[in-house]
Amino acid sequence: AYFSAIYSVAEVLALPAVPLTASAGYLFGALPGTATVLFSATIAAGISFLLGRTFLRKYIEGLIEGNPTFSAIDTAVGREGFKIVLLL
Repeated sequence: AYFSAIYSVAEVLALPAVPLTASAGYLFGALPGTATVLFSATIAAGISFLLGRTFLRKYIEGLIEGNPTFSAIDTAVGREGFKIVLLL
């Protein structure tokens, strides 16, 4: 449980995952370590998505405000989300 929490926080903060991934295999074995890493990485991806969609949205909009390419991508994702994300 502690390892998963540390791994998830490290992933959300965009720290290198290779040392933690390798240590999961060493500490838990190949299959349990893989399962732990997959579970933790999925949780971290969900947390990152929620942070990006809620709390960090205005900050990112301010950063890309003058960039027409990112503005066009944002507009397209707003209209045809799944298809555009799949193509990117």
